[in-house]
Amino acid sequence: MNGIIGMTAIAMQQDQSPERIQDCLQKIRFSSDYLLGLINEILDMSKLESGKLCLEPADFSMTELLEPIEEMIRPQAQDKSLTFVKDIRLTHDCFFADRLRISQVLINLLGNAVKFTQEHGEVRLIVREDAAKENQAALYFAVQDNGMGISPEDQERVFRAFEQVSGTNSSSLKGMGLGLSISSRLVKMMGGDIGLESSPGEGSIFYFTIIVPVGQQEQA
Repeated sequence: MNGIIGMTAIAMQQDQSPERIQDCLQKIRFSSDYLLGLINEILDMSKLESGKLCLEPADFSMTELLEPIEEMIRPQAQDKSLTFVKDIRLTHDCFFADRLRISQVLINLLGNAVKFTQEHGEVRLIVREDAAKENQAALYFAVQDNGMGISPEDQERVFRAFEQVSGTNSSSLKGMGLGLSISSRLVKMMGGDIGLESSPGEGSIFYFTIIVPVGQQEQA
């Protein structure tokens, strides 16, 4: 909020150049998006704590789920000169689950991977499908990076609310520590498991698995 107020005041000053005003507007947009994300996380955590957040499963196309996520994440990766790679191996495209909540978890994991990976690194999205029971699929999602990694002691608490990875002094990497906690709870609500593998200085892989019905049009 301080950033929004400060940049607005600067932009409103007389004799500001168009370039300076544009720079202020870009910083206001960044701060606004960041603030909106924090508000949404707080609201989601409140709903989870009160038991008022409900899943809304429906048939969806995995291709249509992943495309807007890529459109959102790829520019962020390019801004840091990161390579963004998709590794998708699916037998079906249509599944029955809560598309919004799957997207929310993936965006959180990918956003963190971009945030904590140094320039010229790589972020990889992996999606796999394994057969489960009849007309069901075990979906495996993973986000892998070659960034800063997470120490064993941080791995034990990273999915807790209001907890953050230690070892960074950059204010640009700060948040409220709710994203991973919310993601963990959403995955568990979907009957799945979430976890990570990481070593300091060698990157991380966050993954989750859910078992979902294959979509009706794929079963026909």
